[in-house]
Amino acid sequence: MFELNSILVEKWKGKPYRLVIQRQRRMGSGPDLWEGEYTYRCILTNDYESSMRDIVEFYNMRGGKERVFDDMNNGFGWDRLPKSFMAENTVFLLLTALIRNFYKAIMQRIEVKKFGLKETSRIKTFVFKFISVPAKWIKTARQCVLNIYTDNHAYAEAFKTSSG
Repeated sequence: MFELNSILVEKWKGKPYRLVIQRQRRMGSGPDLWEGEYTYRCILTNDYESSMRDIVEFYNMRGGKERVFDDMNNGFGWDRLPKSFMAENTVFLLLTALIRNFYKAIMQRIEVKKFGLKETSRIKTFVFKFISVPAKWIKTARQCVLNIYTDNHAYAEAFKTSSG
């Protein structure tokens, strides 16, 4: 449970901003000498019409989207765009967004711990631990068999074959 309040702040060149303050009582031990009895969070905005609760919910949603952009920048190369003009980068941005969606779908469908991954693993770790596994198609007894060269039996189960 948290409490909300807002005040007008005029610190920057005479332009007023709305400061929405959220405080939440700390659970567990009593008041702390250094941190106090409450945890405070503040949002500085120029939105004067929305309710305090709407502002907090909007910025919490925005924070979730910032994590997506962090993932795209660090995992999918959005911090190093291939071209200098945005119109030329549109295809790159769309394709990498699709790849991220496929990656997230795959991560939800496999048992990540069997492959040495975590739910929060980035794409680079996924590529090195799931995609870059040495394998070779061999012909045995008039059929093609995928021979996977790893000690981890999870790959054999994923491809329904025997590893050797």
